[in-house]
Amino acid sequence: MKNKLLSLLLLCILYGCSSMPELNNIDLNQWKSDKNGCNSYRISVANEIINQKKKLKGLSQTEIISLLGQADQHELYERSQKFFIYYLEPGKKCENYSDQYFRALYIRFNALDQAIDFNIQKIK
Repeated sequence: MKNKLLSLLLLCILYGCSSMPELNNIDLNQWKSDKNGCNSYRISVANEIINQKKKLKGLSQTEIISLLGQADQHELYERSQKFFIYYLEPGKKCENYSDQYFRALYIRFNALDQAIDFNIQKIK
């Protein structure tokens, strides 16, 4: 009985420590609904995400998806590194895509499935 109680207590502590971060000044529902950056909401709050990247570092791919929604693109690199790419401006799948460079948020994950880097890049 004592072991079961101790296990339950440990589980509660671990669960409490893994709560999702709260991002200030970002409507996450609006972010998620701006798929491919077609509605230009994401670009308006991109700097807020970069400014709060300390809250996101260490999150797993599953946790990032839960928070920000499915990425518009995924890339796999050597040594099991993976990138989630969220288009910030209208991408190729948008009606208002202008066949020019557009900005995207890149989130890099290490081999341990932890988000370790966040930056904005231009892509075509």
